[in-house]
Amino acid sequence: MKKLEGVYVADSLENVGEYAKLGPGFGKAIAFLQRKDLKSLPNGRYSLDGENVYAMIQEATLKEWGTGRPEVHHEYFDIQLPLSGSEIIGVGRFDPKTPGDFDEEKDIGFYDGVAVEPLTLHPGEFAILWPETCAHAPCCDEVGGDVIRKIVIKVHK
Repeated sequence: MKKLEGVYVADSLENVGEYAKLGPGFGKAIAFLQRKDLKSLPNGRYSLDGENVYAMIQEATLKEWGTGRPEVHHEYFDIQLPLSGSEIIGVGRFDPKTPGDFDEEKDIGFYDGVAVEPLTLHPGEFAILWPETCAHAPCCDEVGGDVIRKIVIKVHK
């Protein structure tokens, strides 16, 4: 397990059940991640508890490390898990005083100049990214260009 207190935790999918204690929505998210058919599910959005908890299975083209803009969410935790291919997610502590544009309706803001460190996730590994305190730049690798399938689960705080 890797972690930065109050910012993120990364662990093996084998240990995902330990994180149900983070809140009521996490039980639904974890049950979804424990499905045996995850890799065969089609891309799309899966409602696990209305707008409180939902999963998105998607394909993403990776960007070269260092070229992505860190993003922050205020209302939702992110749980991210690559299904195929590895991904580097830049993660770092976010200072709410950082200037940037935040879209309240979409619950996302992008911020230049936020320091992030690389966190590499492989299939079978996941990261939980905290709202408000975690700046993250997902979908990166060393050179960019590869396409991966991944799951992003949104859990309302």
